[in-house]
Amino acid sequence: MNMQTILATLKTRMSFKATTAAGDIVLIGMPTGLFYGVIHHIEPNIKKNWYNVFFKLLVVPPVDMTWILRTPQMTGEIFTINGQEHFMIAVDTQPSQKNPSEEGKKTLKSKNRRLTLIKCENDPPPETA
Repeated sequence: MNMQTILATLKTRMSFKATTAAGDIVLIGMPTGLFYGVIHHIEPNIKKNWYNVFFKLLVVPPVDMTWILRTPQMTGEIFTINGQEHFMIAVDTQPSQKNPSEEGKKTLKSKNRRLTLIKCENDPPPETA
């Protein structure tokens, strides 16, 4: 599957922001897979209308990266690095503003029960090392 198809499919299942700014969680498409990252900061590049995008790729171990991109490339436009397609787009992490139906409200209420602490007097004490 090419990056255009992957991104189009993701847009039907996830919410994305129209802009990208420092502190945003981004979804990054690379030939090796899909990854999350967090934008540290964005500063103008020496080239007009280009920006140095400093971000941390959230993999194990995390990797600091810098890409030089135009605004459309930070907001979902497919671009190439060394001839391979990539994309970056900010994930909308705000809670959904949809109003649940009456039935949905009942389900939510039943799931939001209070937790109670249960302590059994017969439990053995934890072993100390």
